[in-house]
Amino acid sequence: MSQASTSGFGMNRNRYYNPVSKIQSLIHNLDAELVHLCKQCSVPKPLTSYNFNNSATSGMGGSSGPSAYSSHGVMSPHRYSDSINNLLTRAKSSGSAQSQRSSTLPPEANKRQLRNLYRTRVIDAYRNRRIFTVYGNYHTVRRALMRRGWLEKLPPTRHAKLQTMSEDSLLEHARRGNDYEAVIISKMINHFPAFFIWQGKGQKDLCAEVLPFRNRVRRSQFLDFSTKVGLVGCAEQERWFREDGVCGMSYPRFYRLGGNSVEERVAFIEDYQHTQARSLLRYIRERRISEMIDPENGTVQSTTLDFALTKVKKMIRQAEHYSLDDARIKPPTPAEIVENQTFMVQSSDILKNNAKFKVTEKVMTEYVRLAAQYIDQIETLRADFRWDGCRNLWILKPGYQSRGIGIVIRSSLDDILAWTSNNQNKKYIVQKYIERPLLVHRTKFDIRQYMLITIGESQVTIWTYRDCYLRFSSQEFTMDDLRESIHLTNNSVQKRYKNKLNRDSRLPKHNMWSLDQFKCHLRHVNAPDDTWSKIYSGFKQNLVAVVMASLDETDLVQNAFELYGCDFMLDEHYNPILIEINSTPDLSPSTEVTSRICPMVLKDVIRVVVDRPKNAAAGTGLFEKAFEVNYNINKGGDAKQPLELNGKQMTLFETLPKIRTSTRTRFLQKILNNVKSSTNRKHGVKAEKEEEVKKPKSLNASNGKSKKKKTSKSSNASKAGSSSPSTQTSIHNVGPRTILNSTTRENLALQYTAPK
Repeated sequence: MSQASTSGFGMNRNRYYNPVSKIQSLIHNLDAELVHLCKQCSVPKPLTSYNFNNSATSGMGGSSGPSAYSSHGVMSPHRYSDSINNLLTRAKSSGSAQSQRSSTLPPEANKRQLRNLYRTRVIDAYRNRRIFTVYGNYHTVRRALMRRGWLEKLPPTRHAKLQTMSEDSLLEHARRGNDYEAVIISKMINHFPAFFIWQGKGQKDLCAEVLPFRNRVRRSQFLDFSTKVGLVGCAEQERWFREDGVCGMSYPRFYRLGGNSVEERVAFIEDYQHTQARSLLRYIRERRISEMIDPENGTVQSTTLDFALTKVKKMIRQAEHYSLDDARIKPPTPAEIVENQTFMVQSSDILKNNAKFKVTEKVMTEYVRLAAQYIDQIETLRADFRWDGCRNLWILKPGYQSRGIGIVIRSSLDDILAWTSNNQNKKYIVQKYIERPLLVHRTKFDIRQYMLITIGESQVTIWTYRDCYLRFSSQEFTMDDLRESIHLTNNSVQKRYKNKLNRDSRLPKHNMWSLDQFKCHLRHVNAPDDTWSKIYSGFKQNLVAVVMASLDETDLVQNAFELYGCDFMLDEHYNPILIEINSTPDLSPSTEVTSRICPMVLKDVIRVVVDRPKNAAAGTGLFEKAFEVNYNINKGGDAKQPLELNGKQMTLFETLPKIRTSTRTRFLQKILNNVKSSTNRKHGVKAEKEEEVKKPKSLNASNGKSKKKKTSKSSNASKAGSSSPSTQTSIHNVGPRTILNSTTRENLALQYTAPK
C-alpha cells in the first residue's frame, strides 16, 4: 500500500480504495466456478484451507510448495504480501465478466483463513519482541513502529466500542489496515507482554519483567528535575559535578518557602535585603543625577546610600572569602534590625515612588562612582547578579505544577511571605525573577530544547536535539505591568491572549520562531558568528549537570528512556539560563513550527531507542550524544567473596623516636608491676585449689599417686617462678588479670612518689 493511500485513509475513510476487497471477490468468483465444475463432474468440492491456498497460489503462478506456508498450514506474511501483488496484477487484467459473478467463499472458510494469518503474525511479533502499546494520541510513534513491523496491543481506551465485539464479528469486517483488523490483532496478543510502552507519568509500570522500552525514568521526588522542587534539589547537588566546558548549571537562585523550614525563610529575607541594596545602587548608577536629588526638599537622607554601600561591600568580602567569620550567619542586634527596617522603607520609596535624595550634586556624584565600582565587582564574582534589575522582583511557582498554573510575580517582602504561608499545600518555590533578559523586538521569549535520556545495560546516555524553537509573549516586555501575558511565555498561557496591535510586525503571529529564523535574527543584529554554538554548548552543559546531580536517586532500569522539554532563557550576553524541565512536553502540532519539529523529534526518538541498540551504526536523526555515564546495573556485592581493601599503608615515622622516661616514672611502673605479679600468684594458687575440689572423689582415690606428682610439680613451679623472671611471666599470663580501680592507683602513686 502506498504512503499516499495510507494518508488518504487517515483523512477520509469513505474515499479509501481497498484493493483487498477486489482481490477477495475475485478469489470467491474463481471458487464458485470450481464448485460449479465439481458438481458437473461429480467431484467433491475441495474446500480445505490447504487446497484453497494451493489453488490460489497456483492460479497466481506462485510457488505452492511447503516453503510458502507456516507450520500451521497458513501462508507466511512475506508470501502473503507477494500474493497480494500478484492478485493486484491479475485483477487489473481480468475482465468485467468475472466481477459480475456473485458467488462468494463461505464465511467460515474466510474467517479461518484470516484467523490463521493473524495468529502467525502475532507469534512472529512475540518471538521478535515487536509488540507495543501507546497511551494517548501519539500517532507518529504508532506509525513509526508499525513501519518497522511491530504490532500494537491496544490500550482499553483506544477503539473501546470495537473491543467489546466478538472475534467472529471483527473477522467479518476485518480488512487490511482498518480498525477491525487492529482490534482483532490486539485481542490475539492481549495475553502477551508489550516490549515497547509509551505511557503517562502517573501510570503504573506494567510488563516490568520483560524489560520493555518504556518512556519513563523514575527517580526520587527530591531530585526529580521535572518538578520545581526536584530541580531545586538538583541545583543544590550539581556543584559536586561541576566541570568547566562539560557540566555546569546556570539557574536563578531559589528558596523553598512552601515548607516549614525556618532556615530557608531567614536566608530568603537576608537575600531579599541584599538584593534591595544592590537594586538601589544599580538605580542610582543608571539614572541621571539631576533626576534623583533635591538638596532642599529631598525626603531621603544620604545614610540610606551609606547603608547600601556597606551591605554590598560586605557581600564582596564574603564572595572573595576574606574571612570565614564573614560567612557565618549571626543574629542581628536590635540596632541592626531597626537600621534594616528603615533602609527597606526608604529604599522602597525611592525604587517605587522615585523619591529624591537630600544631597548635593557633588556628593551624589561620588555615591554614583562608588555604586558603579561595587556593582561591577559583585557581578564579576556572582554572574547571576547580572540578571537582576532595580525592582527586586521574585516569581512564585507551585512546586508540583506546570503549564504556568499558579505562578505569580511579587516585589514586596510581606506579600511574598504571606502568599507562601497561605498556600502551604502547593509547596511554593520562590525564585529570583530575571529582570534583564535578552529581548527580540522588545518582546520576551524562551527556547524549547529537547533532551532524551536512555538507559542501556551498563550506561546512561544523555542526548540533545540539534533543533529547537522560540516561544514569544503576546505583549511587549515591561516591568511596570506584572501580568502573565507579558512575563510568561508558555504556549498554554499565551494561547489565551491576543497579540498586541502595536507589537512589532516582524514578530510571528503564532508567537513561534524556528531555529533558522532565530539564527537569521542573530546575523541581523550583528551578533558574533559563534553565538549559536555558544548557546547550544550552554544548553548541553546545563542538562548534563542536572542529570548527573539526579543519578544517585534514579532507578537505572535497562531499556528505560524519557523525552524532556527543557525551557531556557538568554541573558543580555547570550548566556543560557535554565528555567524548567517538563517530563511530558506538548508535542501537538499547534503551529507551523511545532507541526514540523514535533513529528521529527518523535521519529528520531524511535531511531535512538529502537534502532540503535540493534545496530550501533544506525542513524539517530538530529539527536546527538552529549554525555555518557557508565554504571553496573543490579550487580551487588558477591556474598561468597569477601570485600577487598586496596591501598598502601601510611608510614608516619621511619623509626619511632626514643622517649626517655624520668626516674620517678620508671620507679612507679616497677611498683605497679610488683603489685600485679604478687596478686596474680595468689589468684593462681587459689584457682588450682578450686579445680582440685571440683574433681570427683573416686577419681582422686584411684589416681592418688598422680595427684601427689602433680602437687609436687606445681609447688616446684611456684618456687621456680619466684626466682626466675621467665617463669614469673608465664604465671602472670595464665592467671586472671587484676584491674586496680582509680582510688587504689592514686593511693599507691601518692605513697611511693611523695617527697621524703
